[in-house]
Amino acid sequence: MKRFVFLILLYGFFTKAQSITGTQGQFFIPTAEMHPDRTLVLGASYIPEGYFQRYDQKGNPGMPTFVTVTVLPSVEIMFRYTHELNLPVNFETKYFPDRMFAFRIRLLKETKWTPTITAGAQDFTSFIGLSCETCVNYGGAYLVLTKSFNWNQFKFKPTVGYGSDVLSLYRYDFLGLFGGAEFSHQSLPNTSISLEYDSKNIHVGLSHTFFNRLVLKAGMWDLNKPAAMIAYKYQIW
Repeated sequence: MKRFVFLILLYGFFTKAQSITGTQGQFFIPTAEMHPDRTLVLGASYIPEGYFQRYDQKGNPGMPTFVTVTVLPSVEIMFRYTHELNLPVNFETKYFPDRMFAFRIRLLKETKWTPTITAGAQDFTSFIGLSCETCVNYGGAYLVLTKSFNWNQFKFKPTVGYGSDVLSLYRYDFLGLFGGAEFSHQSLPNTSISLEYDSKNIHVGLSHTFFNRLVLKAGMWDLNKPAAMIAYKYQIW
């Protein structure tokens, strides 16, 4: 059923937004778009109990906090510190929040006829051999395409991507085909609705940007439990 809904999205008609994982994206999946050069984003998210995953456990909700910067202007770098709620840092049990870097590079910018194309890697240190095998909780290596379409006063942005199992990492956020669509209206240019499939679950989200800086996002993870994000973005120089 979930795969059927995903295929409908790809053929359906659904503003640059921040995913709750920290990279430029829809609700959870990354898109190929990037913020303008020298944009810094600070944010935090809530992932519900039963879906937040650390090692082989799914007992508590989680809170990723992140710093994302766009440079050059086709490169995006993100550092994320992800904490499992209700579980204090403990040297005896060796529980420490997950730390990871993500790196994305835009290969092609959108034109009238072509989509934006971006390649990305999550938990980047694992790709260069600096993380232990079981320390990889949110790995990912993917190629993603995003294209904007305008119709009357509506804007539709479908996204399609593929996550590879390159290097056979311990765990991946995106593995196989993922995608979704984002919808906005000219009367509310800073508000968008998204529906997506992340290769495992289906999510629906509502996003709004206040004063072109403060981003609030809320939605239903796997159409089942609430998840949310708050972020602040500005140009650093």
